[in-house]
Amino acid sequence: MKKIILIIMIVIMIVAGGLIYIRYLRNGNNKKEPLRTAVVEQGDIVIKIAESGQVESVTTVDVKSELAGEVKKLFVEEGDSVNPGNDLVLIQQESSQAQQVAQARASVENAKLDLEEAEKNLERKKELYQEGFIAKKDVEDVEKLYKSSKIQYDLAEKQLWLVLGESESISAQNLALKTYDSVIIKSPISGKIINIYVEEGEIITSGTRALGDGGTTILTIADLNRLVIKADINEVDVNKIQLGQTVKIGFDAIRGNIYQGKIKKIALAGSVTQNIVVYPIEVEIQEPDEMIRLGMTADLDIILEKAENVLCVPKEVVRKRDGRDVVEIIKDGKRIPQPVITGLEDDVKIEIKKGLEEGDRIVIPQFDYQMMERSEDLERRRSPSPR
Repeated sequence: MKKIILIIMIVIMIVAGGLIYIRYLRNGNNKKEPLRTAVVEQGDIVIKIAESGQVESVTTVDVKSELAGEVKKLFVEEGDSVNPGNDLVLIQQESSQAQQVAQARASVENAKLDLEEAEKNLERKKELYQEGFIAKKDVEDVEKLYKSSKIQYDLAEKQLWLVLGESESISAQNLALKTYDSVIIKSPISGKIINIYVEEGEIITSGTRALGDGGTTILTIADLNRLVIKADINEVDVNKIQLGQTVKIGFDAIRGNIYQGKIKKIALAGSVTQNIVVYPIEVEIQEPDEMIRLGMTADLDIILEKAENVLCVPKEVVRKRDGRDVVEIIKDGKRIPQPVITGLEDDVKIEIKKGLEEGDRIVIPQFDYQMMERSEDLERRRSPSPR
């Protein structure tokens, strides 16, 4: 019996202690926190879209050789600046391509002789027809032969263009005079050598400019005076931006420097990345310097709206009452509701157009623990009890 009474007393003591502890906690939570305030002051409100992207050159050229052969000499190194016409590399033609060029030239010469003979024959037939010595059909037969010879000549010439890696814009005279025992490849643009892919003594294949592909890439030249940042923008924001819009650019690799840019291109068609539709954009850097390198990651702030030197308060101090924006100000030691008219707002601040003056002290609302407890209790009552 005594043992049972002892157990009951211990249980009562535990319950009583728990109740005292809970009451202590409640009293601790009910203590009011110190009143927090802020001062109305001037500042800037900036509405922006933040994205990131990679630095690329507006103009980048992969240089290839118009003939296969051996790299005899490189005239440049990575990092060198070049201008149009500067020597880049000397290529010695390989024997197999030399044979192809010789065969193609021979075909052109033979086709040219056949065409010249057909043209002379046609002129003679026309004269005989005018004098009445032959029938018109004889002239027509010679005309067909002339046209056929012209087609064969054109085909032979195009074949030579392909072998030489030239386009059709080269004149017949230059095509005939051009020699390909060796060739010095010259720079097509102004820029810097950013990559060299071959070494002296290496054998390369030819790249046909007429087709625009194939062949060994010898080196890459980029115009570092015109740099862009390529980024993707969410479909939610794409219609908020426009060409020519100002962009602030920062780099983690270049601390403390802020660059200016403008939106140069906005894609009309989007793509799906991680289940999100995005639109590629290009932002051109206005005054790039040598600290900016290709491939760097850039942080973009696309400025949508901006208000400078306006009255600002923290967003959290503005509350809605009866459909109006209201803040609480401290006046003569009392908290007084003050209606305000607001303007632009960013993630932190909101513009005050009317209702406050610089230097006014406003109340920052405190977190209400009792209100939170009442809300939680009300939510529990609304929730259906488990069966």
